[in-house]
Amino acid sequence: MQFSITTRLAVYSLLFSSGMWMSKTAQPLYFEAAGALTAFGAGYAVMAVAGGLSFFWGALADRIGGLNLVRIGLVLYAVGLTGRLLTGLVPVIVFSAVAGFGASAALVAIRPWIRSMVPDDDIPRLVAVRNSTSQAGVFVGTLGAAAVLLLGDTGPTVALALAPVLVLLAALWLSVGSVPDGQRTRTDAGDPPPDHQKPTRGRSLAIALMAISALSGLYVSMVTPYVPLILTGAGGTASEAAVGIALLSACQFSVSSVLARYASLGSRPFVAFVGAEIAAGVLTLGVSALLDFSFWIVVVAFVVRAAMVSIAVVTEETVQYALVPANGSGLVFGLAQSGFLAGDAIGGLVGAQLWEAGGGQLLLEVAGVLTLANAVLVVALLGRRWSARSELAAASTVS
Repeated sequence: MQFSITTRLAVYSLLFSSGMWMSKTAQPLYFEAAGALTAFGAGYAVMAVAGGLSFFWGALADRIGGLNLVRIGLVLYAVGLTGRLLTGLVPVIVFSAVAGFGASAALVAIRPWIRSMVPDDDIPRLVAVRNSTSQAGVFVGTLGAAAVLLLGDTGPTVALALAPVLVLLAALWLSVGSVPDGQRTRTDAGDPPPDHQKPTRGRSLAIALMAISALSGLYVSMVTPYVPLILTGAGGTASEAAVGIALLSACQFSVSSVLARYASLGSRPFVAFVGAEIAAGVLTLGVSALLDFSFWIVVVAFVVRAAMVSIAVVTEETVQYALVPANGSGLVFGLAQSGFLAGDAIGGLVGAQLWEAGGGQLLLEVAGVLTLANAVLVVALLGRRWSARSELAAASTVS
């Protein structure tokens, strides 16, 4: 029995994201209860360093097929998540490396698989499907974690045991009704790349995307893993914090479903991307100033920030698909992911130190400044390239 790529991508994204976020929600609480936050920070950094091999996974996806590599990555990720039930520094490092290899392989390989299966005009629709169902998975995973955390002291352990099961179900789903990579309607599979996609320009684009992604990874890793702790520090219980994170997910799901569905490959995605980055940076600084207020005020501020982050994520991916050459897309996406995870690794280590030094307020202040800096970097490195692409597309339409 075969399913459409839309259905397969939607169910996969839902299961994978549910497992990932059930784990992400429970992990900091689990390690804090065990008095092992240092191991948690080290493990987070190791996952990011292991994921730094994304350039290798991207090249491998170009050789063996994106779908095959996604399946392999999911199995590795599930094994790594299971091993992180151990809180000793050495096992945490080992299994975090395995999880990092698996997660990065799955995240990178899904993009060349999408490119190999659909024409360019359908890519924005697939971006909408993947982002909206991923956000639905965040909602399911965090809400599921909230329910499990009601069990009390055993809650985080149960949540961490359930997370790899969901990831393995995603791998099983992608093995049902398989369609080999490359069965697509694209017309550029065997054609030489046009002038704006020559190899040298592809390399310069990869470097630009790596730099932007590295800074993105730096500020993301300073906020995302610490959101449960920030919310509990603002006066919420562990279960209320999980509900708060689920609300962030619901917001992102709603925004990405609406925005990505109507985003085109014209000029709007780039403008929206930069604007959303600026707004997200300002809002991150705003959240840092609200931590002394009530828990639900902090949650509302995070929800507004989540809307801006969602716009940035959807439009950034649309921009990347528009700029990345079709030939060797796995390698370029892999290099960008390597940059993100390099920043993620640094942010994981720095974030733990910032938390110890000044708590959530200092963490958010630094992350907000870095987010604003990233908006400037996007304009500096991609602005002219996007303008040239838009002009070329307009000229092609006229001719």
